[in-house]
Amino acid sequence: MKKFINTLFLILADLTALYLSLYVAHITRIYLQQSDFFYGYNGNIERFYLSGILFILFVFINFILGLYSKRNDFWEELRLSYIASFLLLIATVMTLFMIKSTQEYSRTIYILMFFNMLLFVPIFRLTCKRILHLLGLWQVNAFLVGNIVQVERLKKDLDVNWYLGYKSVTHIKKAKIVFIATKDMSISKLESLIHRYKREVQEVIIIPFLHNISFANAEIIDLRIGRMSFINIQNQLFISKNIFIKKSSEFFMILILSPFILVSFLIIALLIKLDSRGNVFFKQKRLGKDAKVFSCYKFRTMYSENEHLLKEYLQKNPKEIENYSKYHKYENDPRVTAIGKYLRKFSLDELPQIINVLRFEMNLIGPRPYMLSERDKIGRDLDTILHVRPGLTGLWQISGRNDLDFFERTQLDVWYIQNWSLWLDFIIFLKTFVVLATRRGAK
Repeated sequence: MKKFINTLFLILADLTALYLSLYVAHITRIYLQQSDFFYGYNGNIERFYLSGILFILFVFINFILGLYSKRNDFWEELRLSYIASFLLLIATVMTLFMIKSTQEYSRTIYILMFFNMLLFVPIFRLTCKRILHLLGLWQVNAFLVGNIVQVERLKKDLDVNWYLGYKSVTHIKKAKIVFIATKDMSISKLESLIHRYKREVQEVIIIPFLHNISFANAEIIDLRIGRMSFINIQNQLFISKNIFIKKSSEFFMILILSPFILVSFLIIALLIKLDSRGNVFFKQKRLGKDAKVFSCYKFRTMYSENEHLLKEYLQKNPKEIENYSKYHKYENDPRVTAIGKYLRKFSLDELPQIINVLRFEMNLIGPRPYMLSERDKIGRDLDTILHVRPGLTGLWQISGRNDLDFFERTQLDVWYIQNWSLWLDFIIFLKTFVVLATRRGAK
């Protein structure tokens, strides 16, 4: 019954979002009618519903993509929702073309509808699931079994990620689904658990444990007759096609952001000059692709002559030496200027690295640019990390930043390289602004 109610409400949310998207497109089209370029719209919005076929088609596409049957986190569902919206646009245009009605219907309406759906569909789905969650209808009881450390981490993830809707329970009889954490588990033990629980619950989900490996981009080759499967795993940013896609997308992103970047540069440069004497920019040698050393640009956040300030501070606060060895940051650095504290807090001091991106020394998104002194500390992951250009922002910046120790940062960088996708870059890009606004992990 709960599943039926959830599905019904999600369908209503999608249909409402589609209707609102079309209506806003209609209002926008009427406004555009004032220009000489857009003309000929009679304002009859009802005909664009295509006798209800538009709504039926959208629900059908969502059903095929599993948006009513599968549970995904917000970002994966956002990706699928965007795909569904695009497929609806393509299907609508093709239908109008086949019935030779492209001149009778405003294609601008449907294009505007598509862009509106990119905003309204996720908002309505998020709101709908939140309401269902608060009513206790969205949660599915899940029993977690296996490695204790992996199980505890999964419990925390499920508690935080309410969007998935899984609620951990302590007894199998209360559960509808079982998660098996496989870290350090033998094959015979795993097979035994699968055989046991698949008779007691509707679903059994296996959580593999391969360090730094995600199966999202893995290619699975199934040999059905031989009852065997191959899993092809590659470092995604070692593939030439992916490198080209990444470079192209980042170029267009910088092009779009260039007016904002230029204005920000001018304002920050003026504030630095007014705050203290010295150059606007600060350059530091960093490790680049293939271990090539380059000058990494930042806005100056420290006083020009500052070593005596640090020396006196460390003598009075010896614990800061230990803090630096772990996080490679001082908790309260006396060398930092007044404006520098704000630039660091919001990570605006790293904005000049756009210069390094334009010089093809860095990427917009990638591993952090490591200092020369950190080379030996990276360890066995050195070749993987230095195989790609470092990034202005990256996975570690949105995952805790300075709250993470050095080893955790390197592992995030390796994971990013091995599991890269254009959608992952999109998520990192959006979440970077959230982190900067909330200052999570900033010091």
